[in-house]
Amino acid sequence: MDNFQFSSIEKIILTLSTLTCLGSFSYEVWRRFKIVLKGRESLPFDQFGKRCWRVVREVLFHEKVMSGRFWPGLMHGLVFWGFLVFGLITINHFATGFGVPLLSSSFHHAYSYFGIPFAILVLIGIIALAYRRFITRPKYLGKTSPTSGLVAVFIAILMLTYIFGEWDLSPLVWKINWWLHTSVILGFLWLVPRSKHLHLVLAPVNIFFKPFILPDHTPVEIDLEASEEELDNMLASLTKMTMNQALDVFSCVECGRCTEVCPANRGGGILDPKNHFMLDLRDPLMETGDVDVLAQLNVEAGWECTTCQACTDVCPVGNNVEKSDEIRRLEVLVEGKVPQEYQKLFNNLQESGNTEGAFSSPLADSLPRYNSEMEYVLWLGCFARYGLDPDFENSVRSFTKILDAAKVSYGVLEKEHCSGDPANRLGDKLTFSMLRGHNVKELGGAKKVVTLCPHCAVNLGSEYAKYGEINYKVEHHTQVIERLLNEDKIIVEKGEKGKVTFHDPCNLSRMMDEVDAPRKAITSVTNDFMELEESGRKTLCCGAGGGLWWKKETKGRTHLVRAEQVVESGADTVVTGCNFCYGMMKQGLGALTPDDRSAINVKDVADIVAENMITS
Repeated sequence: MDNFQFSSIEKIILTLSTLTCLGSFSYEVWRRFKIVLKGRESLPFDQFGKRCWRVVREVLFHEKVMSGRFWPGLMHGLVFWGFLVFGLITINHFATGFGVPLLSSSFHHAYSYFGIPFAILVLIGIIALAYRRFITRPKYLGKTSPTSGLVAVFIAILMLTYIFGEWDLSPLVWKINWWLHTSVILGFLWLVPRSKHLHLVLAPVNIFFKPFILPDHTPVEIDLEASEEELDNMLASLTKMTMNQALDVFSCVECGRCTEVCPANRGGGILDPKNHFMLDLRDPLMETGDVDVLAQLNVEAGWECTTCQACTDVCPVGNNVEKSDEIRRLEVLVEGKVPQEYQKLFNNLQESGNTEGAFSSPLADSLPRYNSEMEYVLWLGCFARYGLDPDFENSVRSFTKILDAAKVSYGVLEKEHCSGDPANRLGDKLTFSMLRGHNVKELGGAKKVVTLCPHCAVNLGSEYAKYGEINYKVEHHTQVIERLLNEDKIIVEKGEKGKVTFHDPCNLSRMMDEVDAPRKAITSVTNDFMELEESGRKTLCCGAGGGLWWKKETKGRTHLVRAEQVVESGADTVVTGCNFCYGMMKQGLGALTPDDRSAINVKDVADIVAENMITS
């Protein structure tokens, strides 16, 4: 290789072509970053070490890429790791063209013993990915992309020319091979920023900056004492994306995983997160050069979203996909358009402080009133407090039975209002603000709050904390039960009969990152526990999230998809950790269970523990 010389003309051509392609690459990347920098808020650098470790896990180790789609993910990994291996070779390749090779012939030859096997692995990976893209064509990948085919050809040529260049070639053949390899690399520089393959550059950046908390929507601060101009400016800002959101759109790899896990899409609705929440914004961003594009989101699709965060959780490049919050708050606050089925809900929340418009609660009246001497505020939530499913009152009493047995003191708030989850998720940020203000005041002296409703837990905890400091700790009742079991404050026996499975609530598993506590409780009382097909953080939404409990579905059957999985699992009992999931399971299972099969029992975690608790 050292004996192959390049003429001055060749060096001039190489210089001009390299500078042109690098300039084009830099210009296109900078065009997009200029738009990102116009976004609201700023890119976060907090928890720096944690962010760096996440980049290592998700980029270098391909943690998310291989999760759920192991074989395609592994093939992608072979290609990615191959490019890391060939980074040094590529730099030396161009240095050789300028007559100043960085690697000696002996080192280059020794490196080939490592490089050639990796080149073969890259070829295997890219051929497998091309076969999947163009032959098997999974529907969630969407329409065939010409650039994907071109990239596959480019990568194959790079590997073949590298392998061929390691042979003992004549100067002419070696140089032709060298220029072909060079041309493909330069072609990559031109192609990458103009296609979805820009994720090669942006994904590590996006993964570094992505939030740690789900959901991550900008809090809407509504100051009713502000001037009309200030309120108008606040409302006008709701159409603008944040820096993180704009970076998301440019980082999207168009893999379709978000659509694949979407319960609304799987139920037959029109919502397609890949397009409606991500790709539909890419052209407007580029055409306007600005981030004021949220008003172009598909409204009908936005109202179908259950806000379950499955799309965001599964994204391999760190995108916060879900944007129903942005769509709904624009419709409600700016356009003043509230779907008919939600008008009564909002009125009830504003007039009575709860979803049902009720002014009394027999369940709350039968429970101890909270005072500062007690350990916990037992937060009931509208579902339990006002009997959205009358049977769920038994689950609350199961939990109080557990607390009583463990000698844990608790009480309910006399003036508990809705945590604001439906208003918050449905875009009525003004009503949410009113409810939040009331509840924060009522919880002023509390140190600990426990609730059976993970929707309430998320709002009382992380959502309220976005607006100001809270001085209490929020726990889900399964977390309290797990601790009481671990501390032997309650004793249970394995007495539950039949096959038992657990449906993970979205708010508990993905937003509170809790999957172990309910399983600890369930497996302590049964030897016949089985997982559903989609479980843990990969759970499938029951269909009630995002305020959809109060919506009459006109398209799709989101609320039945999960119930079908429970029926098909063969379970005798399905345990839930959420009041809304409890209600949806009872509705769905009753309609779907075959006539020749016994009814499937629906229980809360508190029920199954209390029923098998040993009392002295």
